[in-house]
Amino acid sequence: MDEEMMEAAEEAGADAIGEAVAAEAIHEDAVEKATEATILMEAAQELAAEAVVEEAVAEELADEAMTDAAVAEELADEAEAE
Repeated sequence: MDEEMMEAAEEAGADAIGEAVAAEAIHEDAVEKATEATILMEAAQELAAEAVVEEAVAEELADEAMTDAAVAEELADEAEAE
């Protein structure tokens, strides 16, 4: 019985070592993915900030375009009146 118990203990020890190695690899992969996620989140925040700025510029340009269109319409009306 002692031999059987010793073999079982050796098997359990080998299994534990294998599982620890696998756990370490999974942990390293998780750390790498977390790092990549942080980098991607920072990039996304930068892009979002740029989008806000670009939207503000687009609104400003749209306002200027409307003003220019109104001026053009007034000039056209004056040209027709002459």
